[in-house]
Amino acid sequence: MRKLLFMMLATVCALSVARAARHQAQTGIKLASDTVAVLTAKAEKGDAIAQNTLGLWYYTGKNVKQDYRTAFTWWSKSAQQQNADAIGNMAMCFQLGNGTKKDSVTAYKMYIIAINKGNKSILPQHEAIVKNTGSLFSSRLLYDCYTNGIGVKRDAQKAEAYLRVLAAGGDVESQFDLALKCLNSKRVEEAVRLFKAAAGQGNVAAIYYSGYLTFNGMGTKQDKVDGMKLMQIAADKGFVAAYYQLGKAYYNGDGTAKDLPKAIAYLIEAAGSNKDAAWLLGQCYLETTPPDLYLAVQWMAEAVKKHEEDFNELLAANTDKQIYNYILGLMKYYIDKDYEAAIKVFKEVAKDSPEGYTMQAVCLANKNYGKRDVKKAMKTLEKAAKKGSVVANYYLSSLYGQDGDKDKALELLRTAADGGVAFAQCKLGDMYFSGEGIAKDYVKAAEYYRKAEKQNYLSPASAQNLIACYERSISSLPDINNSKQRIAELKETKQNNNLVDMLWAITE
Repeated sequence: MRKLLFMMLATVCALSVARAARHQAQTGIKLASDTVAVLTAKAEKGDAIAQNTLGLWYYTGKNVKQDYRTAFTWWSKSAQQQNADAIGNMAMCFQLGNGTKKDSVTAYKMYIIAINKGNKSILPQHEAIVKNTGSLFSSRLLYDCYTNGIGVKRDAQKAEAYLRVLAAGGDVESQFDLALKCLNSKRVEEAVRLFKAAAGQGNVAAIYYSGYLTFNGMGTKQDKVDGMKLMQIAADKGFVAAYYQLGKAYYNGDGTAKDLPKAIAYLIEAAGSNKDAAWLLGQCYLETTPPDLYLAVQWMAEAVKKHEEDFNELLAANTDKQIYNYILGLMKYYIDKDYEAAIKVFKEVAKDSPEGYTMQAVCLANKNYGKRDVKKAMKTLEKAAKKGSVVANYYLSSLYGQDGDKDKALELLRTAADGGVAFAQCKLGDMYFSGEGIAKDYVKAAEYYRKAEKQNYLSPASAQNLIACYERSISSLPDINNSKQRIAELKETKQNNNLVDMLWAITE
């Protein structure tokens, strides 16, 4: 549950006389006829209603000396028997700190439990409290109930009214939530004001939106420079959407000079979780010198389901260029398993891109190719690497490793990993993790695993090793405090087959 920021007000009324009277009517226990001794006897025998009523007497000082602690004790006994009134009364004690230590979070949880069990007096009581005192605690409770339909029908209008109380009271999350509601309902100027208020309290998402709206002149005067500055602050704090927008700006030269390396640096931070960023990153790699067809196609495969129309347009417009032939060659290799035909296509690609040499070598080294020639594959990969193919170093490393030159293999593997090849990052991470051919280093292993994960290409085996890094509490992991959730996520890691899936989809 989202962090609750509650401000407690000492003026909150505990239990009104009117509520006490309603309670007695509901329970059937009459204050005039029942003595303390009679009621206590019933309560001690385990009568939940008597326990709750006796708690009420001690809390209000009716027929007994007022004693919050004793009231809390009797309500606890009744609540253990799932008495909704008693649970609500205990929540009130936690809210006010009467008879127990003040605990707003526990109070909130118990109010929700009581409401779900049928306590109908809680919401009207808190509505009156908000009206009279502006309590942020009661406003939060009512906002969540009207938003989620807890004890009442969902009511967006009432929910927003209580959200406004919270926002006006300085609750930063409420300011952001209300700003987002305003933005989505085209109340942009109000959204700008609220985002600015939340941003002033350090809310990273609000800083991003403030920058985005300023950059685009939505609800405020357009200022691309200031907009980028604000989005940069959000990006520095790891906000994914900010990385995407900055990468987009540098790619298009919008509000700044076009800068392809910067665009790639920002987009790669967002592309693993943002399909638009993945697609744009693929386009960036098509524009590098020389074009990196390997990474371009990898990222297009990540985003093709969302950008299917863009992908079809790209292929249709480039039937005479290397990207079309490269994908055609990949289809021959992965789908048709026709290595001879794939080599012919990749020879055409090699006229303009070193990735053509890389894939020729991959075909030549394949154990299923009838004309397999590992020596020729190594020479072809060396040519590809010299011409700028980063992934060629990964394949070349494997072949050097088979030949026994472990030092050369490690050097090439590191070049590929540092160049952004996820398969190389996983393999190098595994080596650091196990200490195979290199000094064991869990910090380095985790670093390379996270790089591969950022590209959605962390292998299941490497994911298990990364889980072990979290279990060892490797301090360099930036999200080590959230290790339980990260471990749960990593356990769901599956092999990324997006490239092959995309190639199969083309054939259909």
